[in-house]
Amino acid sequence: MSENKEDKLSAPEISMASGPRVDGKEKDAADRAFENYWYHYKWHTIAGAAIVIFLIICIAQLAGRSTWDAHILYTGPMLLDRESCEAITESAQKASEAVNGGSTGNPADYSGDGLITLDFNHYVYVPTSLAQEYKDNDIYFNGQDNLNERGNFTNAIMIGEYVILMIDRSLYEETVDSGAFLKWEDSLGYVPENAIDDYGILLADLPISVMNGFRNLPEDTVLCCRGRSYVNQINKKVQNEEQYQAQVALFRQLVTYERNG
Repeated sequence: MSENKEDKLSAPEISMASGPRVDGKEKDAADRAFENYWYHYKWHTIAGAAIVIFLIICIAQLAGRSTWDAHILYTGPMLLDRESCEAITESAQKASEAVNGGSTGNPADYSGDGLITLDFNHYVYVPTSLAQEYKDNDIYFNGQDNLNERGNFTNAIMIGEYVILMIDRSLYEETVDSGAFLKWEDSLGYVPENAIDDYGILLADLPISVMNGFRNLPEDTVLCCRGRSYVNQINKKVQNEEQYQAQVALFRQLVTYERNG
C-alpha cells in the first residue's frame, strides 16, 4: 500500500491549460513593454484610431447616399429657408443650361438623364467680427451652435463631397491656405480678371449673383471649387473622377454665365 501511495505522490501534475505556460518574468517584461509603449505613444494611437474610425464612418455614409449631379454648400451668416435653397438650385440649373445651350450633352449632367439634379446644403456660421456686432446689439447668438457649424464646415471640406462652395469671405481666408481649393488654372484654364486670388471670386462680381436665391446671399460670399479630396481618392465609389469633373464643369458654368438682357 505504501508503494502505491508513494507512486501517487510522485506522479507529475497534468495541466488542463492549452499551450505552454507563460513564465512570470516573461509576463512582467511584456507588461512593461506595453506600458512603455502606451506612455510614449498613447495619444498617437488614440488619434490614429479616431481618424480611421472617422474615415470609415464618412465613407459608409457617403457610399449609401443617392446619386446627384453636383453637391453645393453655402457656409456663412445667412439663414436660408427652404424656398431660398430651392431657388438657388433652380437658378444654378438654369445657368448651366444657358451656358451649355440646352440640356442635351451637358458636361455637368453626370447621370446623363438630361437633368441637372443638385444637392444643396448650408451651415449658418457667424464670423467673429459679426458675432461681436450681434452681442453689442443684443441680437441672439449661440456661441456653441456657431462652433458646431464651424466644425461641420471643416468636416465637409475634409471629406470633399461638396465641390461647389459658397463661403463667407473671412472663413474663406481662414481656409484658403489649407490646400483644399482648386486653382483657376485647373478649373477654368485661366484666372478671371475679378478673381480675389488663385482660387475664389466674390459672388457679387458675377452675373449669377442677381438670380433668384443667389441674390439673398451676402455680398462678401466667395465662390470657389473644392479640389479632389483624400477620401474620394482612396474610395472611388464615394465619388469617382467622372462625377467630380461633372461638378467642376458646373462650377465653370456658374462662373462664366452671362445674363441676357
